[in-house]
Amino acid sequence: MNDRVLVEALRAGDPGALAALYDAHAESVYRYCRCLLRDADSAQVALRDALIAAEAHAGLLADPGMLRPWLYALARSECRRRRIAGPQPAGEALAGAPEPADPADADLRIMAWNAVQSLPAADREVLELDTRHGLSAAGLAAVLGIPARRLDAVREQARDRLRDAVTAEILAMKGPYDCPRRARILTGFAGELTPDMREHLVRHLARCETCSPHRSRQVSAAKVFELLPQVTLPESLRVRVLSCFVDPELFLYRRYVARRSQALDGAGFPLPGDRKPRVWPRAVACTVAAVTTLVAIAGIFEYFGKEVGGLPGVATAAFPPEGKPPVLPWRRAEADATAGPELGRTAGLPLDVARVTPRARLISPATETTRWLPTVGGLPTTWPDVEPTWSTHDPVPSPPPG
Repeated sequence: MNDRVLVEALRAGDPGALAALYDAHAESVYRYCRCLLRDADSAQVALRDALIAAEAHAGLLADPGMLRPWLYALARSECRRRRIAGPQPAGEALAGAPEPADPADADLRIMAWNAVQSLPAADREVLELDTRHGLSAAGLAAVLGIPARRLDAVREQARDRLRDAVTAEILAMKGPYDCPRRARILTGFAGELTPDMREHLVRHLARCETCSPHRSRQVSAAKVFELLPQVTLPESLRVRVLSCFVDPELFLYRRYVARRSQALDGAGFPLPGDRKPRVWPRAVACTVAAVTTLVAIAGIFEYFGKEVGGLPGVATAAFPPEGKPPVLPWRRAEADATAGPELGRTAGLPLDVARVTPRARLISPATETTRWLPTVGGLPTTWPDVEPTWSTHDPVPSPPPG
């Protein structure tokens, strides 16, 4: 079953797709996880979670032919959620390795291990994928999350650092007899270079006429990685991983892993750790919605202000008519006393109270005639025969039209 058929089986929910996926790619993915993580247990958990994410997001993989790099990328994301492996002593790492065919290779194996472990984690990962896993250039760039145009520079830089690390190991084992400066750097050397010794020695290689010729030798990254211990996949891991997909008690955990790994790009690959999903479109949408709401509220207020003559629920009788100056608060008492008891009682009443006020009965002191006038807000709509006396400090209102 090739990768394309395997992807289609995963998308269709074929019961045998997960077993076929494990048998085809679990060993290489597990070796890659062991390169990134310190111990075997963490690598096994990373492999299991990567397969859970693969089953959940198989429909998002744009190119089924990129299944193998895609699995590496998912495993890389799971390993990055845990801690990246630090330098490990060569004796502990090589204890479980198979015996070499030639006993003379033991020194070379220790030298290769120390040189590889002294590299930065990014360089060690690039060389691991390039030499031991045989990924294509496009697949390697997709796993690392870098543009394809930068891949050559990244690989060349990693190979140069591996060459310097191997050269430093060779010069340290050779002895400092021909270079006094190197002898001072290797003071206290007891068979294993410290990080400070290695850093000063690599820096010394580029400036020393005696030591720089050793730096020009060709170092094959593939041969160096062949000397490293070979990682084997535990036989019991297959049962533990595949049983995770059928155990009902682990359903919530599988859903959690699927949601945790759903940050994918357009091709279906995980986003790099230094990139985050864009949140500014959501912020712009919220801002536009808020502005639209404010504009709608302003339009409602404007509509009711024009149609009804004021704001709903507000005492509009307290507002002066258009074209007339408002009565100041310190003038209101004087105006009420001058206008008479009827005007003083109804001035400033809300609109609802003014509507139920009975018609005003005005009596002219000169003619003693009573005139019934319709009222609005408790005030007469027409003027009486005898004009009331106004204060000289108050503005004289103009008679209403008609």
